[in-house]
Amino acid sequence: MAEFPIPEIAAAPESQSNRKGQFGVALEPEVIRISIFALGVGLVAGLVAQGLLELIHFFTNLFFYGKFSFADVYPAGNHLGLWVILIPPIGGLLVGIMIHFWEPTLKGHGTPEAMESVLFGKSRMRLRVAILKPLATALAIGTGGPFGAEGPIIQTGAAIGSLFGQAVGLSPYYRRVLLAAGAAAGMAATFAAPLAGILVAVELLLFELRARSFIPVAFAAVVATGVRNHFSGWAPLFPTPAFRLTSMKELWLFAVLGLLMGVVGVAMIRVLVWLEDFFDELPIKHRLIWCPVIGATILGGIGYFYPQVLGTSYYTIRDMLNDRLTAGHLAGISVAKFWALTISLGSGTTGGVFAPSLVVGGGLGAAFAMGAQHLFPSVVSDPAFYALVAMAAVFGGMARAPFTSIVFLFELSHNPNALLPLIVCVMVSDGFVRLCSRESIMTIKLVRRGRIVL
Repeated sequence: MAEFPIPEIAAAPESQSNRKGQFGVALEPEVIRISIFALGVGLVAGLVAQGLLELIHFFTNLFFYGKFSFADVYPAGNHLGLWVILIPPIGGLLVGIMIHFWEPTLKGHGTPEAMESVLFGKSRMRLRVAILKPLATALAIGTGGPFGAEGPIIQTGAAIGSLFGQAVGLSPYYRRVLLAAGAAAGMAATFAAPLAGILVAVELLLFELRARSFIPVAFAAVVATGVRNHFSGWAPLFPTPAFRLTSMKELWLFAVLGLLMGVVGVAMIRVLVWLEDFFDELPIKHRLIWCPVIGATILGGIGYFYPQVLGTSYYTIRDMLNDRLTAGHLAGISVAKFWALTISLGSGTTGGVFAPSLVVGGGLGAAFAMGAQHLFPSVVSDPAFYALVAMAAVFGGMARAPFTSIVFLFELSHNPNALLPLIVCVMVSDGFVRLCSRESIMTIKLVRRGRIVL
C-alpha cells in the first residue's frame, strides 16, 4: 500500500499554565511578540492588496480602453467588438510564461498552495511567490480573466507572513500563525470584511480556534481593513437594500435553494477537475504556456456574448443585489461565468474563485426567486435577497468554508435579517456537497498531488 505524507501540526511552546504550582496563566507571553509581528504583517498585506487592486485597474484601462489610468473601470463597458476576443489570450500568454519559466505555484487560485505550505511545508513560502503572484493575477484579471483578486491576495499575504516568520527565526507553529495572519489580512483588505478574513484563516489554514493563534490573526485582519478603508472609505463594496423575510415559512424556500446551490458546487468541483485533466493531456509542447492561451481564447468568445463575465464582475454583483437584471440575464450570466471560470482555471492560469462563485450563485439564486414568485407570490421576498444568500451557499459548499461564507455575506449586507436564511441555505449546501464530494475545491488539488488532507 502506498504511503502518503500525513500533515504534522507543530505543538505550541509549553504554556506556563501547564507547570505544576502555577495557575491563572492561559496564554504564553510569546503571543505578545507574535501579535506585534502580526500587526506589521497586516499592514504590509493590506498595502499589497491595495496595490494589486490598483494594478488590476491599470491593466484593465490599458488593454480594454487604451489608456494609462488607475481609474476603477470594468471590461464589460468596452467598445472593442469582436476584437475583445483577442484580449484575454494576451494575459494568458504572459501568465503562462511566468508560470513556465519562473514559478509553477502561480498556477491556480492560490489558497491550496497556502494550505500545502501549512500542512506539508512547515509554513515556508518563497519570496518569488510574494512578488510574482500579484503581478500574474493583475495581468490575468486585467486582460479579462473571470477571477476574483481574493485568492491570490490570500496566497500573497500568506507568503508575506511566512517570509517574515522565517526572517525572524520563528518556530514552524508561529510561522503558521503569521502565514494565516497574512492570509486573513489579504481577505479583509479586499472586501473590508475582517471577520470573514479571520474565519478564512481559521477554516482553511489554522485548523484550530485557540487564543494563541486567533489573537494575532485578528489583529492582522483589523489593520488590513483599516488600510482598505483609508484608501476606499467605509462604504460597503456591495451595497444592498434592507432585506426582510415575509415569514418564517420562507426559510423552506431557502433550504431548497441551498440544495440547488449544493448541486452547483459539486458540478463546479467536478467540471474543474475534468478540465484540468483535459488540458494536462493535450499533446502540445510547453503546456504551461499554451494551455492558458487556449483557455483565454475560449474566454474571449464567451466574453463577446456576455461581457459581464470578464474581470472581477463586481459591477455585476452589485446589479444582482439590487434587482437590476431580468431573470434571463441572471441565468445567462451565471451559466456563462461558470464556464468562463472553470475553463480559464482548468487551463492553468491564476485567479481567485470567491468572487466568480458570487456571480454564479447570485444570478441563479435571483432567477430561482423570480420563478418561485409565480408559484408562491405571498411567500417570496425580494429576489436580490435570494441572490445574496445563494452567493454564500455556492462558495460555502464548494470550498467547505460555511462559516466564512455566512459571516462574509452577513458583513456585506449589514442586515441582521439575512442571518437565518444564510445559515439555512449555506449549511444545506455544505451538507449536500460533503455527501457527494469527498474533497472541496480547495483540497482536490492537493489530493491529486498525493497529499492527504484530513
